[in-house]
Amino acid sequence: MVVDWPARASWDDLINPSWLYDAWKGTSYTKSFGFPPFPEDGSTLSQCAAGAYNDKWKQIATNIKAAGLDSTSVIRLGWEFNGDWYAWQAGDAASFAECWRQVVGAAESVAPKLTWDWNVNRGVSAGLADPTKAYPGNEYVDIVGIDSYDMWPGATSESAWNDQYAGPQGLKYWVDFAENHGKKVSVPEWGVYPGTAQAGNNGGDNAFYIGKMKAFFKSLGSELAYESYFNEDASYYAGSIFGNVQNPKAAAEYKDVYGK
Repeated sequence: MVVDWPARASWDDLINPSWLYDAWKGTSYTKSFGFPPFPEDGSTLSQCAAGAYNDKWKQIATNIKAAGLDSTSVIRLGWEFNGDWYAWQAGDAASFAECWRQVVGAAESVAPKLTWDWNVNRGVSAGLADPTKAYPGNEYVDIVGIDSYDMWPGATSESAWNDQYAGPQGLKYWVDFAENHGKKVSVPEWGVYPGTAQAGNNGGDNAFYIGKMKAFFKSLGSELAYESYFNEDASYYAGSIFGNVQNPKAAAEYKDVYGK
């Protein structure tokens, strides 16, 4: 599995990310692409919900299919929509759900083999208190995704891990939601988070967390669609455990529990 993104400043970034497709076509990976429903150029959720961008999404889907990636690609449309840090935040839950339906309908009219991942941020987030109100319906969703990092709280003890797992809108909440809707679960982004952005609210170089996440994935069995560690070394996050290893304890635990 590989998780990647196009740029998102303009429609051209989304319609013609040839560099992205060239990087992964012909590989054995299943691709999980994080696509916003519209670029960060003043486009709006309400316009998306009205179908104003359907032709753009037909072009996006046409290019994915032309690259030969349609049958091996998952689209994380508007990921982390319940947060307040992206232009597509679902403050208007009904508009987000309708935007999703418009995009999927348009894209699948061209590339029906695409897979769609409805991807929340774990925990009660500032953009939308109840993300279930933004669910577009089973017909339009293939996977329920959960982005979940080692923060709020950092899982350095059993009780703190239980907050991540069984707390309000925790991992278990979304696993149960997926099961109730007949969907598999993904965790497209997870990892230790000792960087500056969440200073004081993370678990640092946390081997305990790595082991807990591995056990969580194992518990899902065949209900787990995929998971992906977010291996970023920028200072805001500083969660790298491969290449530039910033977290040697977490890296050693990952190697131990995954055997690589």
